Amino acid sequence: MKFLILFFLTITTILANSSKEILLLHSYNNGLKWTDGITQGVKEILDKYPQYELTIEYMDSKKIDSEEYFNILMSLYEKKFLNRQYAVVIAADNYAYEFVLKNHSKLFDKSSIVFTGIENFNNNSIPFDLKRYVTGVVEYKDIKKNIELIKKIITDLNILYIISDDTFSSLVIKDQIISDSNDFKKDIKIVFDNQIDINTILSKVNHLPKNSAVLFSSLYRDINGKYITSTQLRDFFKSSKYPIFALNKIHLGEGVIGGVMVNAIEQGNIAAKKTVEIMQGKEAFSLDINIPTSKYYFDYEVLEKFSLNNSKIPMLSTMLNEPKSFFEKNRQFIDGTFILLPLLFLLIIGLIVNITKRINLEIKLVEQSKLDNVLLNNIKSIIYWKSNDGTLLGCNDALCLFLNMKKKEIIGKKIEEILPSLCEKFKDNVNFVKELETTLIFKNISMEVLIRRKKYFNKKNQEAGIVTIINDMTDIKKLQNQRKKDEQFIIQRSKLSEIGEIMTSIAHQWKTPLIEISTIAQELLYKRSKKELSKEDSKEFVDEIMTQVQYMTKTIDDFRSFIKPSISKSNFEIREAIEELLRIIEHNIKYNYIEVEVNFQENKKYIISGYPNEFKQAILSIINNARDSILKKREKENFQGKIIIDTFYENDNIYISIKDNGIGIKKENLEKIFEPFFTDKINGDGFGLYMVKLIIEDKMDGSIKAVEQKDGANILIALNKNI
Repeated sequence: MKFLILFFLTITTILANSSKEILLLHSYNNGLKWTDGITQGVKEILDKYPQYELTIEYMDSKKIDSEEYFNILMSLYEKKFLNRQYAVVIAADNYAYEFVLKNHSKLFDKSSIVFTGIENFNNNSIPFDLKRYVTGVVEYKDIKKNIELIKKIITDLNILYIISDDTFSSLVIKDQIISDSNDFKKDIKIVFDNQIDINTILSKVNHLPKNSAVLFSSLYRDINGKYITSTQLRDFFKSSKYPIFALNKIHLGEGVIGGVMVNAIEQGNIAAKKTVEIMQGKEAFSLDINIPTSKYYFDYEVLEKFSLNNSKIPMLSTMLNEPKSFFEKNRQFIDGTFILLPLLFLLIIGLIVNITKRINLEIKLVEQSKLDNVLLNNIKSIIYWKSNDGTLLGCNDALCLFLNMKKKEIIGKKIEEILPSLCEKFKDNVNFVKELETTLIFKNISMEVLIRRKKYFNKKNQEAGIVTIINDMTDIKKLQNQRKKDEQFIIQRSKLSEIGEIMTSIAHQWKTPLIEISTIAQELLYKRSKKELSKEDSKEFVDEIMTQVQYMTKTIDDFRSFIKPSISKSNFEIREAIEELLRIIEHNIKYNYIEVEVNFQENKKYIISGYPNEFKQAILSIINNARDSILKKREKENFQGKIIIDTFYENDNIYISIKDNGIGIKKENLEKIFEPFFTDKINGDGFGLYMVKLIIEDKMDGSIKAVEQKDGANILIALNKNI
């Protein structure tokens, strides 16, 4: 039977605690220091447990405590808590505690109760059926200790005036105050007054006899039922002629001397800790009801105000507004000094190291400066730098030599004074020119120059000036012009070497039309001997002869176009260029029994910018090399020679691949065949493919290479398709 009862109680407790909600029910109003202190104490603990939800309600019983008000409050809470199940109800002060006990079954059925701030607590006041739900913290105000303390501090004390009110919580400890104070009636006169009028209390206190003191218990409502604000109490404490001691820490710092005080935050802390234990599974009745020991608190400034002897203050008391010692006043400075001492030591070492490094760096900078001057002055190009306003800040020896002036005569002057012809070429306020090739005239001397300019910036990353480098390009220009002439000579020389073979091809091409013309002439003579020819017959013979003549004219025009160099770059179509070339050499290729296959990807147009005649010459040279390779291979075996020309797009390039099935190119010669004078022919001069490379790379801005393949050779040309 006992086991069943214990099991039932355990299950009931577990079910009651399954909720994560906690209610803090205050007897008084929000903003009251005692109430706010308990709330702070509770939150300090419960904030560490975010899984628990805290709800706070205020009964406001200090301002109104009529039966009608509590009935209305009961109706409100019945509706408010209808669908709420609180695991624990924290009842703060007597009104809330009595209310929770009275209405436990209606509002808080099976909720554990943790009381706090309860004065004159009697365990027998808890109904028997609720004892297992209740634990808490008693608020015990130690009247005897406070009177003993007052007597100790004020040695000539005659009258102790005790202030209280007639509110419910104050009436609870009225008997305790009177009983405890009776023990001191032999030594001092004690006056207990709970009929206080807030308008006359200050006058009443200030008219007390000499050597009086005041012990303040509580005053929330005066005899007229008027609620007393904290501001009114503060003014009373500060205006009192006699020292006031208090039982509650909430009044410390508002004009009271101090005393043996209860602490609202401590009350809230202990209540919250008990609540957490219950939420974690403990039963309320298993937790002891605590009575915290009141502690000594004092206000140093108020003690000084009444000239009371600090030496009589108990040891380990908490002192408010106590003047700081030298160490406390300068604690941050002293702590900082101790912290900084090793840092200062390290700083000194760092400064020594830094100074040493700076000296070494200065030495290196001097050496670097000397080296820079040597390098700068050994550059043949003219170098100078100027500020934004055009003032010359520095230069190398090349400028001095060019101007035939000393550095000190140049530096500091405006660039317009030194090189006026150069300044005319740049308008930096309109457009900054970084690089320019031009002709510079100075003292009737003309020179081709390349001018490079760059802005430089100061340490604030602001534009500070311009550095200018002038390179004399006169000799280089002459060499470039001579190189172009030499390249053109090589190309023309290579072209002339191909003329013989082209003439042979033309001779083959002309043989057929000449035979046709001869045949037509003989037929004309024969028919005229037989009969007289009409105009129509004569016209037919003439038309046939002109057809052959036009074919021969087209052949010689193609030849003349090929021989003539291209004067300038122009856009041309690769397909047309290759077809024109093949018409010229058609008979030569056929005569050597070589098949030519020409493929164009997707019948697209392949338009590029370059020199069309030189391009044809390059293709002709590659085809002739392919033909020679096939003929050389035929010396050892009989086979059908074939040349394949593929033209296709890939990425942004046009590729032309010319393959043959001749003897091919040795792997070690793939890179060498485009070098001048390299040849594997008995009578070759090594200029053919070198000329091709010059045309493709220098004149057409393309690239060419020999690609390794198993049978024969493959020459791959890449040209940019953008015009």
